[in-house]
Amino acid sequence: LVAGPDLPGAEEEVAALAGLYPSARVLRGPEATVERVLDALAGAGIAHVAAHGRLRSDSPLLSSLGLADGALTIYDLERLAAAPATFVLPACNAAVPRVARGDEVVGTATALVGLGVRSVLAPVLPVPDEAAAPFSVALHTALRAGSTPAAALAAAQADAGDDPGRRALAAAFVCIGVDGGG
Repeated sequence: LVAGPDLPGAEEEVAALAGLYPSARVLRGPEATVERVLDALAGAGIAHVAAHGRLRSDSPLLSSLGLADGALTIYDLERLAAAPATFVLPACNAAVPRVARGDEVVGTATALVGLGVRSVLAPVLPVPDEAAAPFSVALHTALRAGSTPAAALAAAQADAGDDPGRRALAAAFVCIGVDGGG
C-alpha cells in the first residue's frame, strides 16, 4: 500500500486500506521512495499505489508514478523479479490507452500487464483524490472477500449508490488483463 506525495487524500486512503490488510507493507510520506516501493511490489499478491500518474505516449516505458524521491517509471518496474498479481492504481488516466506506431496499444495499465501483472484496476479519466478513498475501500473489501478483480470492481461500482459524483468516479475505473486465478 503506497501513498504518493501531493495527494491530500492518499494517506487517508492507504490508512483505511491498511485496516483491511493488517500485514501489508505500508509506504507513505518520505518512506515512499522508488527503491522501497519496488521492493514492496516485488511478488505482491495485491498492490495499491495512490500517486500522481503521468502517461508518456511517446515512450510508454517512461510513464511514471510520482513518489517521495521522484518518478517510478514502467522502465523501473521492469526490474521486478515478479510483478504483483493485481495492481490497483487510482492514478488519473492510468488506464488510458494510446495507439502508437504499428497500431500498438500503449499506456500505464497495458504496460503493467506486459510486465506480468495479471489484472490492473485503474481509471480512464482524471479522478478526484478525496473521492477515491471510499471507492478504493469498497474495491478492496470485495477483493478481500475473494472476488475476482472484475467482480470486485463491479461490486465497488454498485456500492457507489445514487450520488452522481461517486457514480462518475466509479464508472471511470476499468479492469485490464486476465481476471481470476493464476
